[in-house]
Amino acid sequence: APAYVKEIVTLSGDIGGGKSSVARILSASLGYPIISAGGMQREIATSMGLTTLQLNEQSAKDRSVDDRIDAYTKMLGETRDHIIVDSRLAWHFIPPAFKVFLSVDPLVGAERVFGASRSEEHHHSLEHAVENNRSRTQLETTRFRALYGIELRDYRNYDLIVDTSYVAPETVAATIEQAFAARNRGQAHAQVWMCPQRLAAMADALAGAGGRGDAAPVTLQATDGQFVVVSGREAIAKALAQGVALLPASLT
Repeated sequence: APAYVKEIVTLSGDIGGGKSSVARILSASLGYPIISAGGMQREIATSMGLTTLQLNEQSAKDRSVDDRIDAYTKMLGETRDHIIVDSRLAWHFIPPAFKVFLSVDPLVGAERVFGASRSEEHHHSLEHAVENNRSRTQLETTRFRALYGIELRDYRNYDLIVDTSYVAPETVAATIEQAFAARNRGQAHAQVWMCPQRLAAMADALAGAGGRGDAAPVTLQATDGQFVVVSGREAIAKALAQGVALLPASLT
């Protein structure tokens, strides 16, 4: 039997990856309450009269904000069970959790953020949203590397990576729930689930590369959050033709 693992789901991911929507659906389905670092961060930012971007910039110079959130997250992992933690870093502070990363195509993520336009994130255009997301992502990556010596987008840190680019949050939540149940029973599950549309765009970019035969499963290489299709182009084309929502893949 597998060693006892806490039934805590941590949700990390790209900006615009849909963590909040997926967390709400998972919470309703599993009956677990959600604890959100974004909520904590926004409250701290508002209380200081800053935007979240300004707070991130300030956090680079002043650790007290991070320390407050980190200590709280660590305590959750030690004292609670059956919770969903919506936080980019919870996987690092709660080692026994089921660690999920929600990936999204950068343009789709920017479209979502631009569409939602939270009051503290003023985007004048989609281009501005893309640029702002990129700078926020770079700031975070650099900060987490400096503060904790961790790589947010080293996917080996996670039990499950789900691409949310072209799929309903309900499907994403169901995929997480199935993998989480398998993990809790000590069974194997696919580590990566990707939208065929996103994979097809990547595979087209490699049009010159000789694809392996039809039987080859989808394998990907990931560097700094950028995926490259290594094999499985036939499987991708087939999934696209059949309207498959998510395709299992493995990382090399």
